[in-house]
Amino acid sequence: MPDIPIVDALFSALLNSDKAALDAIESQRAAECAGLRAVICTDSPGAINLELGLSLSSSEYVTPFFEGPRAFFMSAGTSIQARFTGGRSNALIDFSLSFDSNFAEKMRAAIAGERIQQVDRNRVDEVLMLKARNRNVQFDVLPFLIENTRLTRDDPRNERPLNTLIAFRMLDHLDWDAFRDDPTRFVFDVPREELKASLRPEAEAFLSELQTSEHVIHHEAKSAGTQALLLRFARLWHEKRKPDKRRILSELLRFSIHNMGAIPLTELHLIWSGMTSELGSPFFGPITGRSKTMLEEIRGMAWDMTLLRVLEKNATASQLGSFFIPYFVSIDRRWRHLLRLNSVRLMLIDDAHRRVLFARTDELEFQHVLGECMQTELQSEMTPGKVETRRRSAQAIRLDAMQQLVAEEESGWLEQALQQSQNGTR
Repeated sequence: MPDIPIVDALFSALLNSDKAALDAIESQRAAECAGLRAVICTDSPGAINLELGLSLSSSEYVTPFFEGPRAFFMSAGTSIQARFTGGRSNALIDFSLSFDSNFAEKMRAAIAGERIQQVDRNRVDEVLMLKARNRNVQFDVLPFLIENTRLTRDDPRNERPLNTLIAFRMLDHLDWDAFRDDPTRFVFDVPREELKASLRPEAEAFLSELQTSEHVIHHEAKSAGTQALLLRFARLWHEKRKPDKRRILSELLRFSIHNMGAIPLTELHLIWSGMTSELGSPFFGPITGRSKTMLEEIRGMAWDMTLLRVLEKNATASQLGSFFIPYFVSIDRRWRHLLRLNSVRLMLIDDAHRRVLFARTDELEFQHVLGECMQTELQSEMTPGKVETRRRSAQAIRLDAMQQLVAEEESGWLEQALQQSQNGTR
């Protein structure tokens, strides 16, 4: 067991409820756990309620990242505290709300004082009231900015990302007590137009830096890779034979290893849950239903799935030992449904080696199926050396290479569709 990284050993023991493995880690490798942090969801009444009185579950548009309803938060700090308090400890928790670009645009319009439909204004007020009731709620602007940065890069005259960023910065100057008492009015510490003008230079500089940020370019490359994966999924789903879900997962694994150079477990898990959900997943409807605009919609779907990666990154953040609890705000019903199918039950972070592992709702089943898929020629691809090579490849993913892969998969889809059309007319 010492040859296995401690984060992997502990993750396996927790996932499988392996008491013997946990005892072995405690007796032989306890010192290695000092750099680990964990969030473990549970029903236990002794754990921390993830809502903390915010009534987040009652909001239709706010989707939790963690399964909940409660969780144990574990770190070196909480363990030391528990040692001195008879097993009890306090965890510093920050709530982080991320937004898709459509909801962010509704927020911008409302904050800017523009007239919007009442149903949209009600949605905005509902979300803003979460922060008015608890100042530990933070609004994360990066997800929708990452999604929209390409708009400004393609057309410098497009100021939607800039105006949205300014609107969110204006919230730092909002009288939250006044808003809580009367959500029909936004009271700022200076006149609205003067405030917007004063915030513009810093916002312009921030977006200019963001356009060339390695962080943003990395997420663009990840999105293009996910787009290629979804295109291959579409080709496999619409082959002549009846869709075989396990065969499709095996083929997607093969495609990931040999074409993408890495195994995107989060995205594969999302696809698997979409295929196996009893009610089906509306999110994948454009693919399984063979929408006429499928190629265009797949690009948007890939960006949506990339936003989940951003949430994963947010969940690993820490300030002075705090834990971040991310939520995602979206008007898209299909995406909310998929997120709820794949909420995280366990998160294990190795800060020293910058690694994080997630277990989602049906993780054991998914890992079992994944293991069966590996019992082929793919087994030779799972040596420690090749796994580490793919991990480095995923960190250095190139946008141009993924865009080329997208072009190849789109061409393959069009050729397959043409052949099926010709065979159908004979």
